[in-house]
Amino acid sequence: MKDNILKKAEDLLPFMISIRRKIHENPELGMEEYETAKLIIENLDKMGISYRPEVGKTGIAGLIEGKKGKGKCIGIRADMDALPLQDQKNVPYASKKPGIMHACGHDGHVAMLLGAAKILQDLKEEFPGYVKLVFQPAEECIGGALPMIKDGVMENPSIDSMIALHMDSGKKAGHILLSEGPSHAAQTDFEITVTGKGGHAAHPHKSTDTILLASTLAVELHHIVSRHIDPLESAVLTVGIIQGGTKSNIIPDRVFLKGTIRYLNDKVGEELRYWIEKVSKSVAEMSGGKCEVKFIPGYPAGFNDEELTGKIWKYLEDFLTEEYIEKEKHPNMGAEDFSFFAQRVPSVFIGLGGRGGKETSYPHHHPKFDFNEQAMINGAAALAQIALKFLNE
Repeated sequence: MKDNILKKAEDLLPFMISIRRKIHENPELGMEEYETAKLIIENLDKMGISYRPEVGKTGIAGLIEGKKGKGKCIGIRADMDALPLQDQKNVPYASKKPGIMHACGHDGHVAMLLGAAKILQDLKEEFPGYVKLVFQPAEECIGGALPMIKDGVMENPSIDSMIALHMDSGKKAGHILLSEGPSHAAQTDFEITVTGKGGHAAHPHKSTDTILLASTLAVELHHIVSRHIDPLESAVLTVGIIQGGTKSNIIPDRVFLKGTIRYLNDKVGEELRYWIEKVSKSVAEMSGGKCEVKFIPGYPAGFNDEELTGKIWKYLEDFLTEEYIEKEKHPNMGAEDFSFFAQRVPSVFIGLGGRGGKETSYPHHHPKFDFNEQAMINGAAALAQIALKFLNE
């Protein structure tokens, strides 16, 4: 069976490459994935797989029914949104949309889930129960997992466990990455509005310089993790946006900062929020200005179920040679809304190496991001293998 699955995945590589490149050329931002959804639906129709469209707005829930029609249900998630980034790759399949590109592998995730769906549909007499195909929007922005959950994606039939597979540009193409316990950090964004007294740049003593205030604040905020958080805890603070001013000779009366914090422990999150507010107000007061701090809750921390992770490791050991399976020692400090699924059922977030040379070694969210498409063979085959093994236990 394992050789059969790998062979099927290998035979499907041209199909997966075609899907991936169509999506890559025509990227869509979160909750705008209408053409991507249309492409998915067209292929599910060709495969004879039933589905429910417009789940959580642009999401799709496909359903493959096994031989008995009863049994467990495993959900497989693929995110499908792109990023607001200009594609700088010199390849035939580069994005055709200015300022939008797939720089995180979501196009490949959709292609691999469709590949796995084709394999599982062909082998549906080999397993009982159900496979739910969850094509999810908006992972990169507002989060499409919760809208899909609220729209009933985990019901009818009820999902017993979930898995997701994500490209990792830092690992060798085709390598499967697994970790037990924490997989992703929790995320909270913050917005700080600094206000002062505007004026002429030639007379700064008559103003409260909000540019200087904001600059000082950005530096002081980045001291929080190193000086106020236990060094044995995981925490990240990054200021990603500073906006202010209209002309070189005008001191503005307002500057806006926005950033993000990441943490694995909720107590650390509380400490970060406390110190951001305290430092912001202290720096503003010291400089004669004022500030307003606002926190925007994001995704909770993600955790891989240890029992299910152990099972998946065994499923893959029966399937791939040892060199292709790696145990991750540390969680990723990036955030993922797959964690909302993991809060509800035992779940595992799986990595897939995509690096195959210089052109595929750029990090995620880089304007030249790409991955070795050969990796999709192991990715699609692994998804199919895990579903088959899980449902036959």
